[in-house]
Amino acid sequence: MTDSAIPQVDVALPEVSHVAFVVDDLEESMRRFGALFGMEPWVTYRYEPPRLTDATYRGEPAEYSMRVAVTDVGGPVDLTTTVVSGGTLQRVVGWLTALRDRLGLRPGSDGGEVLSSFPNPGVPGLNVELIEPLDGPSTYTEHLDAGGTGIHHIGCFAFDDPRAAVERYEDAGIQVVQSGRFEGLKFWYLDMREELDGVLLEIAANLWAVPSPDGVYPE
Repeated sequence: MTDSAIPQVDVALPEVSHVAFVVDDLEESMRRFGALFGMEPWVTYRYEPPRLTDATYRGEPAEYSMRVAVTDVGGPVDLTTTVVSGGTLQRVVGWLTALRDRLGLRPGSDGGEVLSSFPNPGVPGLNVELIEPLDGPSTYTEHLDAGGTGIHHIGCFAFDDPRAAVERYEDAGIQVVQSGRFEGLKFWYLDMREELDGVLLEIAANLWAVPSPDGVYPE
């Protein structure tokens, strides 16, 4: 692709929040990432109806499901880290408040030990996501069919206005190829595969609304 054919987008990516891989065996992939890179623990989720709603694929309503595992490369939340972005600060406070509520901790309770050992998807710092597709057509099954396992997308969760960022990309001719809502979490995949050597961009909103995980690996 020539430079003149690359869409010109008036969007500055505030951070790369995570890197996601499509895999064909979630447990085996978690084990290998742990053995090779020391990446653990992982929190796991099953994305499927009724918790997965408003799903689209290639511009049409769709039904698909997947298993997901997430771990934080940089370690748990460091509350001493300087937070300069108002949007980032809101995400941190919202995530911690939601986690406190899920754990049944009252304000002022001693939840430090739990908080310090819990992975933190959706807050500052890079995390790694593994996705095992289950049912239905999706960009994940496309990825496996085209070339097997590997990097599927990078994600940015730090936009102050994620929906506006998505619209700017769409205005530049980059289409949303898949989207959905996982309880309160909203996500969009923007199709940059031709421009970025097969990699999509995920933008997400309401990271504080990520539900409690289905499991933790290793237990």
